[in-house]
Amino acid sequence: MARLPRRTPPQQPDLFELEFFPVRRPLEAGRPLDLSLRVKTAMGRALKECPDSAAIIAARISEMTGRELTPDALYTYTAPGKPEHDMGITRFIAFVRATRALWLWDLLVEDDGLVVLEGREARLAQIGALEQQRINIEKQLDEARRDLGDQPVALKGRATR
Repeated sequence: MARLPRRTPPQQPDLFELEFFPVRRPLEAGRPLDLSLRVKTAMGRALKECPDSAAIIAARISEMTGRELTPDALYTYTAPGKPEHDMGITRFIAFVRATRALWLWDLLVEDDGLVVLEGREARLAQIGALEQQRINIEKQLDEARRDLGDQPVALKGRATR
């Protein structure tokens, strides 16, 4: 009887198709920064995806920074057509926290070949790094044992048999 291919239940993802962490390489160092348009577009998306209104988000940012920010100013900062209005880093941090759009951090570092990991992802990466260290130590131990071979170690003041 022929075996049918094993199917993964629809609620369970196929582990061979998942990409756990993107692997990136830094872009050319001399490449011009085109980050402003990408950040503005992403911030606009974060603003739309956030269940809170722009007025609430602006109020949160104002509270966090101690500087007044209106909803209109918030829309100006997220407008791709207004490149002269870039948000400063302090307000950007407050924006990320107010919208809870932590994925914006990854956008800032991806051109440098970096990946932002949070919580469980960071712990899994740490476990992977420790596993690699363990494997390297085991290889070094095996090599040291092979170098010793069957020769006994002569202790000072004692004769070997």
